Amino acid sequence: GWDFTGATHTEELHKRLISTIMLRRLKSEVLQDLPEKVRAFVPMELDNVDEYHRAEQHFISYLRETRGVDAARKALAAETLTQIEVLKQVAVRGKLAQAINWIEDFLESDNKLVVFCMHRNVIDLLMTHFGKIAVKVDGSCAPSARQLAVDTFQKMPAVRLFIGNIQAAGVGLTLTAASNVAFLELPWTPGALVQAEDRCHRIGQKNCVNVHYLLATDTIEERIAGLLDAKRQVLDAVLDGRITEQESLLTELMKQYTNA
Repeated sequence: GWDFTGATHTEELHKRLISTIMLRRLKSEVLQDLPEKVRAFVPMELDNVDEYHRAEQHFISYLRETRGVDAARKALAAETLTQIEVLKQVAVRGKLAQAINWIEDFLESDNKLVVFCMHRNVIDLLMTHFGKIAVKVDGSCAPSARQLAVDTFQKMPAVRLFIGNIQAAGVGLTLTAASNVAFLELPWTPGALVQAEDRCHRIGQKNCVNVHYLLATDTIEERIAGLLDAKRQVLDAVLDGRITEQESLLTELMKQYTNA
């Protein structure tokens, strides 16, 4: 009977945190000379629109058939995540050719670029395409290989593209040789997103950091991006005292599709 969705009493929680256990210092307060971070949406078009629409309709039908079934709620939640993951992968597959063209156009500027993805097959495809000018860090990399990839990207002018898995490369690495970050896929939490952005936006960065979200228009990617922003507002409410209410990421995503 406990409803744990959404966020309530965030102002009260914020006050309790700062009065008991939390001492919060913003990066803007501690590193006042750090340049700004600017985010931009880069719309991508699918080259597999029919395949995506079939996958989307299958997902919507699945939700409408299973909604309201309580006996297997946990199993349904796991299956729903699987269905969502299929839809996400169809979307990224359909925009990949255009995303590669965008990366090629960007690299003509002779600036370095950090690209974040979620799936190894996407990372491997990018590595195959960009060859010797790219390095990667994903879950298959040993610690020594991770550090070698970072050092190579940081120190060698000819290596202008860093391709990273958000989980494996989104924390702990310094990639300040680049001031541009691009996301081909999105994680489920805003914290993972911000941490990945901050591989470039950290001590040692001299330039404004530009974050580019290469998202397929009119797909699940746009919906997830909006929900990530909403979840970020909840975190801001708890950590900084601004009152915001928002349902959980998965629940809100499902509602958007079932009400479509």
